[in-house]
Amino acid sequence: MTIWTLRATIGQEKAIAKHIHSKIVNNKIDVWSLLIPEALRGYIFIESDSIQSIDSAVQGIPHVRNKVVGEVEIIELESFLVPKPTIEGLHINDLIEIISGPFKGSRAKINRIDVGREEVTVELLDSQIPIPIKLHSDFCKVIESAAGDEAEEDLMPAKSDDDSDRKGDGKKGEKDDDVFTELFKS
Repeated sequence: MTIWTLRATIGQEKAIAKHIHSKIVNNKIDVWSLLIPEALRGYIFIESDSIQSIDSAVQGIPHVRNKVVGEVEIIELESFLVPKPTIEGLHINDLIEIISGPFKGSRAKINRIDVGREEVTVELLDSQIPIPIKLHSDFCKVIESAAGDEAEEDLMPAKSDDDSDRKGDGKKGEKDDDVFTELFKS
């Protein structure tokens, strides 16, 4: 058994698969499976013994760009066969937009993640009073990820007490000015 790749017009993959399926059933063509991964748009994977079977299954079907691009190993397709849980892309302190439910369209910050239930506890940014709300992870769309912030904090030097006395305009605070003034007075 070999897996072959077809290129198709983006958005027409399911229609092409239906045409191929009807041809396989009606003409008894030796094709065992079809795969249309959502993450890889414009491609259809077909499992069959021979390229002649695939050519006869695809012949005359509109929106097929290239008949056969090449063979694919099953190891390359494993990531498309096992769905990833939506909770994997979420981190604590991520800013999200709620895309479903009564708070649809609201922005929130993730405070807690429950991996087992695939739930997140968020705090609405627009709310005057911080109320924790539990949502399913499917209702979250990440606007700004906090995953990169942790790595950046490790690279930055630790703050000293002198750094906290600095004003926003880049000048040193009054405490530092007094030390320098006293040094130069004597």
